[in-house]
Amino acid sequence: MSPVRRKPIALFTPLVLAAVAVLAGCASKPALDVQRFAIDVPDGPLPSPVPGARLIALPSVRMNPLFVDSSLVYRVGGDRVEIDHYASLAAPPRSLLTSAIRGYLLREPGVLGVMPGLVGSRGLTVDVNVQEMSGDFTRPGEPAGVLSLEVSVYPGDPVPGTSPVLRKVYTRREPLPKRTAEAVVAAWNRALPSIMHELGKDLAGLLASP
Repeated sequence: MSPVRRKPIALFTPLVLAAVAVLAGCASKPALDVQRFAIDVPDGPLPSPVPGARLIALPSVRMNPLFVDSSLVYRVGGDRVEIDHYASLAAPPRSLLTSAIRGYLLREPGVLGVMPGLVGSRGLTVDVNVQEMSGDFTRPGEPAGVLSLEVSVYPGDPVPGTSPVLRKVYTRREPLPKRTAEAVVAAWNRALPSIMHELGKDLAGLLASP
């Protein structure tokens, strides 16, 4: 009786080889770098405050939970959003925006200084709530960077129940020349100084009042 010859086992089937090739290909490609961006802070010398200038309290800005993380957020239609894990701000947005807004307020002639906390009865408290900070791709052919701040201004150091002397929503929708993360952040950096210029005009009367 002749011995039974067993068929050799194929250790590397076509499917396994294909999988190995794919993995090898992935490993050979460099990982995508995360782009990091900043919110511009005004620079240059500060103007001298006018006589009677007042202190302003600026607590850390509050963020819509949708935009609290550093990754950029895009609106893509209806209630759908996309998170860009390859493009983010260099620090939490609330930190970057608080620093930038502080820089703009310090350049108002009626502002003596900007504090994170108590300013006394002659000061003003500026509360900022960021409602929107996104790339908006919901309108075909009209991509935009959107920044919307709700600002409430209170006399002195407010306690619960204090009514604001100013409450206003400042919104800017800046067109994008191209659909990129860089263009979205550049749009925010155009929007913020425009918003702060309008806020500065609204604050001027409050700062001048006794």
